[in-house]
Amino acid sequence: MSESTITAQPSSTRARGPFRAVVRWVGRVAAGLLALIVIAIAAVYGITGRRFAAHFTVPEHNIVVASDSATIARGEHIATIRGCVECHGAGLRGATLIENPLFGRFAGPNLTLGGRGAEMAPLDWERALRHGVRRDGRPLKFMPSSEFNVLTDADVAAIVAYARSVPPVRQPAATSYAGPLIRALYAAGQVKLLAAEEVSHDRPHEASVVAEPTASYGKYLASGCTGCHGDGFSGGKIPGAPPEWGPAANITPAGIGQWSEADFVRAIRTARRPDGSAIDSTVMPIRLLRHMDDVEMSALYAYLQTVPRREFGNR
Repeated sequence: MSESTITAQPSSTRARGPFRAVVRWVGRVAAGLLALIVIAIAAVYGITGRRFAAHFTVPEHNIVVASDSATIARGEHIATIRGCVECHGAGLRGATLIENPLFGRFAGPNLTLGGRGAEMAPLDWERALRHGVRRDGRPLKFMPSSEFNVLTDADVAAIVAYARSVPPVRQPAATSYAGPLIRALYAAGQVKLLAAEEVSHDRPHEASVVAEPTASYGKYLASGCTGCHGDGFSGGKIPGAPPEWGPAANITPAGIGQWSEADFVRAIRTARRPDGSAIDSTVMPIRLLRHMDDVEMSALYAYLQTVPRREFGNR
C-alpha cells in the first residue's frame, strides 16, 4: 500500500477514545458511590429498626386518677407549661410539628377519649410519660420522657384527668416516623430519639411536691427545659432540630447571671430580654411558659441561679 492511500483520522475521532474512557471511569465511580449510599442507608435502617423494635420492661407503678375540677385544672396547667399541648395540639387532639422527607414526621397522637386516650389505662399513661414505653414494651419515638421522668404521681394523675375531661375528638392523628437523616444522626449518637434508652426505669417517684418559690421546686420545673437547653442549661444548637431552628440560649449564670428576677419574669412573659431585644418565640415556647404562675417563675429563677456556670453551647 502506498503512502498516498493512507488517510489520517480526524482529531475529533482520535479524541473520542480517551473521552469514552473518562466517561466509563466516571460512571463506575458514580455507580460505586451509589452502591455505598444504598448500603449505608440499608445499614442505618437495619440498626435503627432493631433499636426501635426493642422491648423494655417497666415496673408497674399505680396511679390513682381523680376527676374533680381542681385536679383537672392542675392537669391543664401542667399540660400547658410542660409542652404537652405543643406536641399533641390544643385540647390534646393531635398535631404534626415537623414533616420533612429527610427528618421524618414528628406528630403527637390524639390523646382525647375520641382517640388513643380511650385505650389508655393509668398504667399506660405512666409508662408513656415517665418511661417513653408503649403498652407492649416497645419504645415511643420522639416522646421526651427524659423531661417527664421526674413527674410526681399527683402531676401524672392530673394530666390524665385533664386528657379525659377535654371534648373527645374522633379523628386519627398522623403517625410519627423517622426519616433517613434523623436515623443516621441517631445511629451516630448525635440525636436521642428513644427516651426509653435514656431514663432510669427503676427510679423512685415522689407522690407529690410542694409548690413554693425555692430552688428545689425550681429544679423540678427545670427538667422541662433540658430538651432544648441541655442537661447543663448552656444551650447551643438543639440536636436533631431542623436547620431553620436557632440555637437555645445559655440560661446558666454565665448567660443570665446578671438578670434580676424581674428581668427573668419579663423575658418569659413578654419574649423581651432586659436590653429590649426579642426572644425568638417560634422556638422558645413563650406562649406556653408565660402561663407559669408567680411561684413557678420565682422557683425556676432561683434554681437557675444555682446551676454551675457553663460556656455557651456546652449543653
